Amino acid sequence: MDETEILDRMRDDWNSRAAEDANYYVAFGRRNQDEDEFFATAAPVVRWLERDLPRLSCRDAALEIGCGPGRLMRPLSRHFQEIHGVDVSDTMIALARERLRRTPNAFPRHSSGSDLSLFPSEKFDFVYSYAVFQHIPSRE
Repeated sequence: MDETEILDRMRDDWNSRAAEDANYYVAFGRRNQDEDEFFATAAPVVRWLERDLPRLSCRDAALEIGCGPGRLMRPLSRHFQEIHGVDVSDTMIALARERLRRTPNAFPRHSSGSDLSLFPSEKFDFVYSYAVFQHIPSRE
């Protein structure tokens, strides 16, 4: 399977999951979670990520790889001037844009999943990803 096929497969898979029940596939609590319940599932992960923030010398910009519908971006946005998120699923990004519409410093963007060429080098002070890499369908 070549890189294009792998990336297409990942995008199609996550678009299907997002259309079916995005909250469940991101935070496996239960099916049909409402938005408040879904965002509440971020709390323990956010506390874990926040432990590293005091070590940063600058908090201008953060990046989440595999941001899904913005579950972690919303609470972490309070720590940075800008928070960016990328995801292979354009459906997840559409959900993130809607859910983060009242978070003016949050910028979710669709990406290929193979690189971060959307951004200039050394833009980010903090980069994180949570429960994402195990979903990549091929080592290649």
